[in-house]
Amino acid sequence: MAARRILLGLIMAAAAAAQPTLADSTPTPLTVELPETLSPRTVGFYLAQDKGYFSAAGLAVTLAAPSDKRLPSDALLARKADLAVELMPVALKRREAGDKIVHVAQIFRNAGMEVICRPSIDQPAALKNHVVGVWFGGLESSFYAWISGLQLNPFGGPGSVTVLRQNEGLEAFQRYQADCATTFTYAAPLDFAAAKIPLQGLKPYSYQEIGQATLEDGLYAREADLAKPERVALFGSFLGAARRGWQLAHISPKTAFDLLRADPKFAAVDPAALKEAIDAVDDLVALDKGPLGKLDPDAYDRTVNLLLTAAPDPVLTRAPANATSDAVLKVTH
Repeated sequence: MAARRILLGLIMAAAAAAQPTLADSTPTPLTVELPETLSPRTVGFYLAQDKGYFSAAGLAVTLAAPSDKRLPSDALLARKADLAVELMPVALKRREAGDKIVHVAQIFRNAGMEVICRPSIDQPAALKNHVVGVWFGGLESSFYAWISGLQLNPFGGPGSVTVLRQNEGLEAFQRYQADCATTFTYAAPLDFAAAKIPLQGLKPYSYQEIGQATLEDGLYAREADLAKPERVALFGSFLGAARRGWQLAHISPKTAFDLLRADPKFAAVDPAALKEAIDAVDDLVALDKGPLGKLDPDAYDRTVNLLLTAAPDPVLTRAPANATSDAVLKVTH
């Protein structure tokens, strides 16, 4: 704890020293599309904004989020954003379809997707004859790989697992239309609390722990921008400042909690559930294992392999080419 306080003090002192002066040039505008507005999932970016880390890097950053169930990468492709945070299966699926987006930094080192089941499903083999809510749109591969490894039939009928295409939320689980629900580790504490369903006693199955995880939140840019050194430098400045925001969330979870709690949509949320969600995101960012942004090649290869093989209708039909770049990482400070 003492080490965390010392590191926090150093970060805050560095931030103060780096604040731009009147003589500095006008900040460069940059729009970044996130999957959500302020939430545990995005709190590191908002801390970087709140603490002035972006402005200290010479940036005027606008943090935006999609509406009407659109994807963050939609804004990137429509040139309404300069960068976007997207789930890797979604991004690779789009690239195969011809959308020229490239992974430039990994935000979540670990995967948070999981399946939460009723207490009676106390072991994976007990999934037989039950209904599992599954996300599609590129996110189904982990489930099919898991079920295949268990030698269970995912196509319904006696002795098999029945797949229910799950929408956002827990409606099917609440109505007992599904015995298991897909969620993220950071979403579950808040969503189940909102639905008044105690998580205690339910059985979680984490794809990360099972070994069938696909990489999730990463930072993406348009391919054409990566051929422009000035754009790459700009993105590097953003990533460097974002790192500081996520590091602050890591060493001072109370600072992250206070920022979230000050937002009206979290004001009435159970504090214990909010803290659990913050801790879950910190586990995914996993700064103790290295700096934010570096892509683990083994995790990437596993993701691609699952997307190529682990579904009746695979997400990818061929291995992606030139889908990742370390150009931004090389200029990040």
